[in-house]
Amino acid sequence: MGKRSNGEGTICKRKDGRWCAAFYDEKYVRHFVYGKTQAEVKKKLKEKRNEKNVEKPVKDQQEQQDLTFQEWIEQFLVNYKKNEIKITTYEGYIRIYRKHIKDTQIGKAALDQVTTEILQAYYNDKLNDGYNSKTVRAISIVIGAALNMAVKLKMLSENPNRYTSIPKKKKYEAAVLNVEEVRRIVKEAKAEEIYPIVVTTVYTGMRKGEVMALKWENVDFQSRRIYIKNSLCRIGGDQPDEKGRRHARYEILEPKTKESIRMVPMVDEVYDALMLQKERQESDKQKYREIYMDQGLVFADMCGDYLPQRQFMDKYHAFLEKYDITDIRFHDLRHTFATLLIESDVSMKVVQELLGHSSITTSMDIYTHVSDAKKEQALACLRERNVGGGV
Repeated sequence: MGKRSNGEGTICKRKDGRWCAAFYDEKYVRHFVYGKTQAEVKKKLKEKRNEKNVEKPVKDQQEQQDLTFQEWIEQFLVNYKKNEIKITTYEGYIRIYRKHIKDTQIGKAALDQVTTEILQAYYNDKLNDGYNSKTVRAISIVIGAALNMAVKLKMLSENPNRYTSIPKKKKYEAAVLNVEEVRRIVKEAKAEEIYPIVVTTVYTGMRKGEVMALKWENVDFQSRRIYIKNSLCRIGGDQPDEKGRRHARYEILEPKTKESIRMVPMVDEVYDALMLQKERQESDKQKYREIYMDQGLVFADMCGDYLPQRQFMDKYHAFLEKYDITDIRFHDLRHTFATLLIESDVSMKVVQELLGHSSITTSMDIYTHVSDAKKEQALACLRERNVGGGV
């Protein structure tokens, strides 16, 4: 019997002069190869083992052909992702699936027929249709994760999404309020209904969901601190009604990262705004006491429930217009807070902690344009101190 190397099958010389090798595949099925020489058998053995060890679908060929791309993505999301990720992230994935994959040409294609070329053309079409690279990249993340799982389950031999190319998302430079506009709000707009929530957001940098979920129990007037522990999240309905509509609901959840749970000191403007809000809310409780359900929310409607989002945003933009303030997204009030901090020479590490970013890199990436301006200002100061002497 010939000597075998590590990992080889059994090689021996038969009575008829031929060489023979036997090996077991991953399913423990025995296979044989034959040759005139030991070297020939070794070569055939290697080729045969490689052939048998190719990852093949667990399902039979007919089942594999019957499974469509969209069916697999839906199965993947429901069976593998739903219990693994936050409900808000899962809902985002489901929305991407329903809007961009379900009942589309690529969605109806057989799973094993979706190639890199098909996916690349699909992404290119999305970009040509006006979707930005951020949206297309989000679609690619869902598709890539689903195909990765298909490879792990041996439904596919490789993930065709790995080789696609999507442009990097364009860096968003937030529009912010300048110091004069912030002062105008504080000085002139105290009588407005949404004044307290706008001022609180400008001077704390809370995300919209965080300020909407803020409860009085997390506001410490004595030590003048606000503890941010939750976020109001939109959760879409899984099941459509009889008309096919899916109704979203809102729910207070923990934030995505532990860094989002933080404390922000309460400056005088916020202290005054929250005291004003408390006074107005007590008035609402008396006025609407028959229907008011107190949930402890700082910013609530006249029934004590979450603020209706669409109506609130209409009031917000009308508020900005009334006081001739730059019409920016509500989220940009958070960017205003960060910009004011950086322009006041607050360290980026403190900015990161106040904003609840997971890393200082995130803060640096978002506010590069602000820090660049501070660099120019610093060099200008050096030039003034070294007139004629250079830097």
